Amino acid sequence: MKRDGFRFRYAPSRAVAWLPAAVLAATSACGSDEAPAQICDVPYFDCDGVCMALGSDPDNCGACGNECPAGASCVNGACEEPAQGGGGAGGTDDTDGTPAGSGGGVLDCGGERTMERCDGVCVDTRTDPDHCGKCGKQCDPGRACAGSLCQRTCLEGLTDCAGSCVDLSADPLHCGGCGSACDPGRPCEEGACGCSVAPSEDIGTVAPQQVTGTTRDAADTRALSCSGADTPDQTFLFTAPSAGTYIFDTLEAPFDTALGALSADTCAELACNDDADGIQSQIFVDLAEGERILVVVSGASGAEGDFTLRLTQPGPVMCTPTALEPVVPQTVTGTTVGLEDSVSAECDFTSGADATYTFTAPEAGAYVFSASAPGEVILDVLEEGTCTGKSLGCENAFSESTVMAELEAEETVLVAVSSPGRSLRSFTLDVFKAPPCPGQDLGSTVPQTVTGTNEGLSDVLSACFASTTGGEATYSFTAPNDGVYLFDTRGSSFPVLMDLRSGSCDGDFITCADSDVTAARTTVPLSEGETVVIVLDTEGETGTYQLEISEVPCPLIDLGSTAPQTVTGTTAELLDLLEPSCGYSGGPEATYRFTAPADGIYTFDTEGSTFDTILDVRSGSCAGPSLRCNDDVDPSGEVTTSRVSVLLSADQTVIVSLDSNSTSGEYMLSVAQQEAPPCPLIELDSTVPQTVTGNNEGYPDLLTPECGSGSGGEATYGFTAPADGYYTIDTAGSSIATILSVREGGCGEVETDCVDGGTASRLLVWLDAGASIVISIDTDGAEGEYALHVGQFDGTGTCDAPVELEPVLPLTVTGTTMGSLGAKSASCGGSLATEVIHSFTAPETGTYLIDTLGSDYDTVLSVFDGDCSGEELECNDDSIWDDGGTSELSVELEAGQTITIVVDGYERSSGPYELHVDIEP
Repeated sequence: MKRDGFRFRYAPSRAVAWLPAAVLAATSACGSDEAPAQICDVPYFDCDGVCMALGSDPDNCGACGNECPAGASCVNGACEEPAQGGGGAGGTDDTDGTPAGSGGGVLDCGGERTMERCDGVCVDTRTDPDHCGKCGKQCDPGRACAGSLCQRTCLEGLTDCAGSCVDLSADPLHCGGCGSACDPGRPCEEGACGCSVAPSEDIGTVAPQQVTGTTRDAADTRALSCSGADTPDQTFLFTAPSAGTYIFDTLEAPFDTALGALSADTCAELACNDDADGIQSQIFVDLAEGERILVVVSGASGAEGDFTLRLTQPGPVMCTPTALEPVVPQTVTGTTVGLEDSVSAECDFTSGADATYTFTAPEAGAYVFSASAPGEVILDVLEEGTCTGKSLGCENAFSESTVMAELEAEETVLVAVSSPGRSLRSFTLDVFKAPPCPGQDLGSTVPQTVTGTNEGLSDVLSACFASTTGGEATYSFTAPNDGVYLFDTRGSSFPVLMDLRSGSCDGDFITCADSDVTAARTTVPLSEGETVVIVLDTEGETGTYQLEISEVPCPLIDLGSTAPQTVTGTTAELLDLLEPSCGYSGGPEATYRFTAPADGIYTFDTEGSTFDTILDVRSGSCAGPSLRCNDDVDPSGEVTTSRVSVLLSADQTVIVSLDSNSTSGEYMLSVAQQEAPPCPLIELDSTVPQTVTGNNEGYPDLLTPECGSGSGGEATYGFTAPADGYYTIDTAGSSIATILSVREGGCGEVETDCVDGGTASRLLVWLDAGASIVISIDTDGAEGEYALHVGQFDGTGTCDAPVELEPVLPLTVTGTTMGSLGAKSASCGGSLATEVIHSFTAPETGTYLIDTLGSDYDTVLSVFDGDCSGEELECNDDSIWDDGGTSELSVELEAGQTITIVVDGYERSSGPYELHVDIEP
């Protein structure tokens, strides 16, 4: 039968005789509903809540608490003295004296009664929870074993909570009572939720301070949410000396750290950071006076190593630069260890201590500031000699950073030296007067040779973008006529780095050559009167150099005006002079001049050549712009000969360059002529605004726009300006991606403007009254419907007519800089790009956040006080939060203050933008 969840089992008749009367009464009433509830199965009986075997337990023999004399056993509820002699239970066998029952039998085990040998160890199976009643029988965790029976009750000191035996004094899920859980990460100590500071190193109440430590061979004692499991750590106990914000960082650690702060009272996590700058960590913690925290330095993903933990407090940044003597040259050494981050470097967004100096120019001129140290070095030179002045130049480079600044006599600048995210234990700062650049004007003489030595020359420029260079010599040269010029350093005693720049020492980079296997040499096509600066630099070597300048014949052969015609030859012995616009330098080329005998389409091809050719057709001379270029007739590469067709006017001269990327061989060049279709195809009225639509399916592909491949057929329109002014030309509403270009005069002329703007390309051009242009709507191969709109520009988005923004917050506006004017430049870029000007009046006093996040191109953002003529307040090129090139800045404004917001582009970038304005909460 079953009652209260337990089964009653009737003992054999021989055991009934010794059962207590109460038990006998209970068993005789088995069929009665009045039977008392039992907690133990027969033959076990309840002795103060513990089930005991009264028939065999010598401590409770026949009745609870009835203990048999020493050495006696309990048999059928009665104590019996042990039998004399060597036989029977508890003796040894007759052969080797091994205790009987070694696999689990009852034996003396050193004089202790009723013990069993389990796996070679004597245990009391009456009380052992791992061998309860027999070897290997384990009780549930926390459950007691008594009378060889696993108890329903828990071991002493444990409490039954929902079926589990727990220690209410230490279990964080049942702390002080069942179900009373501590907060996550907070331990239970003596029945109350708390936290132990051990193990930790007490660093007291000092702020600021630096302490060193290591996680090598350390244990994982603290769980941080940002470091992962099984990561060694070291803990520091810090007590806040006063209420405030405390900053902890490991920015000087050489391994990937994780940093956390826990409450010393509750172990609750207050802050945690894995990567604040690179692989190092930084946390900010607000503390009350006397509040204790545990600062845990751990490693991300199991990393470990030595570290420096730095503790600081934010406060007014003290800008106390050291004044340098107004003399040059001079050299100073210093360190940034223990210093503040007093300058926000223009070329770095990380936080790092900096050393600051003021320097006053003794006379007007260009001054060079050079900082060197192991690792990355940031050098920023700021005007007005203050930590908040506008940057005159900033460089972040490995080992050495250099900035050159033009200064007036008695002008003072501030020089800041730092390193991203770490302190510099030592650095060297050199200040000297920059030599004239270029150092010598070579005029227009060709050929000519110049020699010299770089011994003692200043290292001001870095040729070929090399990170570390020696002193350099600089020369300017002006082309006497259109042609290709060779610059050669053969005869130099050291490997030369040579680069050419346009116009001046800080002009646009043209090309670079270095002395790898042979002497550095390069050829550059130049127009008559065009000036270049030649920089002769080194990787650090000193010696003598030699520079030869000569003009290379280009073109080699004049084809005259005959079409059709075919010429043959080989490029094996020719020079590599030109770089094709649809390939790269590497193979030598043959160059030909051809003059169109009449208006028409002229086709040049290299069918029959023995190598992979490239054809590039240039306007006028070898230095002229490319009109059309082709690498392979078959884009799949199965046919590697080339073919281009260009629309030429009668007597128009072109240069045909037969080139290759790397090979040379025998070639065949053919010229053919065919009658040209009308170009432009359609003449528009001289009225604005006007809109036309069309479909380019089946149109010939005659023109190549500079801003795209233009492999599709183009539609061409002629337009004559009715009056002086700016005209807008766009393809908004087209179903295909368009390339829009403009040529002044005719189809055979060089482009004056071009944009690849998708389905809404847009250009803004100035036209005099009566000026005629050809508008080309081209594609990269797509065919479909297009729309063309021509209108007169109303000036919206310029300084004279800015876009007026509503004084509501937050504010978002959209637009495009494509086809706008490029009249306003910002200090941080945008001098070549078009921009849109906005006017905004602050509705309240505060810090305003302005950004172009979400824009589709590389923006430059600037803010001017008042109108366009006002002082520039802020400027930003790239946001640190977005690698797509969008911009953001903040500016302090008074209620009612009007500013001009300029959305510009990096270099020549333009496109759709989003402008957001909000106030900091």
